[in-house]
Amino acid sequence: MKKQKTNGWGTKTTSGEEMWDDLPLFKNEVITKFDWFKLFFYPKKFYLYRWALKYVKRNHKKSKIKIVDIGSGTGGTVIDFKKIFGRRVEIIGVDVINEQVELSKKRMKKFGVWSEFHLYDGENLPFSDKSIDIIYSSDVLGHVQDVPLWLKELNRVLKPNGEILMFSESKLGKHAYIRNYLMTKGINTDPHAEFHISLYSKKQLKELFVNNGLIIKTMLSIFWMAFFAHPEEMHSIIQKQKGIFVIKLINKVLFFIKNLTKPVSLAVAEFYGLIEMTILGRFIESQGYIIRAVKELETVEYDEPERIERFTPLAVEYTAREEI
Repeated sequence: MKKQKTNGWGTKTTSGEEMWDDLPLFKNEVITKFDWFKLFFYPKKFYLYRWALKYVKRNHKKSKIKIVDIGSGTGGTVIDFKKIFGRRVEIIGVDVINEQVELSKKRMKKFGVWSEFHLYDGENLPFSDKSIDIIYSSDVLGHVQDVPLWLKELNRVLKPNGEILMFSESKLGKHAYIRNYLMTKGINTDPHAEFHISLYSKKQLKELFVNNGLIIKTMLSIFWMAFFAHPEEMHSIIQKQKGIFVIKLINKVLFFIKNLTKPVSLAVAEFYGLIEMTILGRFIESQGYIIRAVKELETVEYDEPERIERFTPLAVEYTAREEI
């Protein structure tokens, strides 16, 4: 397949929104052993995809499974899931940026699969109550204006014992020593800080989930050693600062070495991230968490029944579709 380009992560749309454009991991018609091997170099997807596979394996005989990717971007994960599950699972993508939704539809044709994509307002999902088996969401929670209301809406559409598979941005944890030190100097190393409006600590995230009827089963922190593994993400921020000479020097050297040894250095950094997450992820508090949560059997009571009633007629009951 001809190598294709994306607009890149964090590119702004014409209206100033942050656009997340990424190609699917599985690009061929048939997923090969080498394709599965590549997951070792995508730590977030390694866990999230495997959790989705385990859920489908446990439950696919009960009824047709529906997965929704909330914040589906330009469709990379939806395409991957269609490649993995085929017709036995229905995959739906929703996003708040129309430009991304339209690009997703074009990508479907390019990669030889079919799925539905919908634009939504960020608050009211176009699905009926208890209709979704898995909610997948990556790099979204930190962009949400009202997180408690958003989680409550996720609870509404999720079936009892359904799962939320998520990567959530977070506040800096107590173990992110170098980044916390830089914060005391007024230096925020988050390259997407202007778009992150809702950041919580590990404890706060757990409380938010529990308060909305969602029980976190697994929560893994990612890239405790981000300063050393991903110097390129902080380079432009750190190098323009005054003072912090030693930190600037280390960052400059690491940035040079990583650029010089690409793509090997990229693979090594990501594989290291997977090992670190597996061994230390449960215990450390860095920045950002991989989360697997399950909906309680006893669902929470909603504060706005009239809002749910108002949008119920708009709920979309999906039926099986043939792939193109």
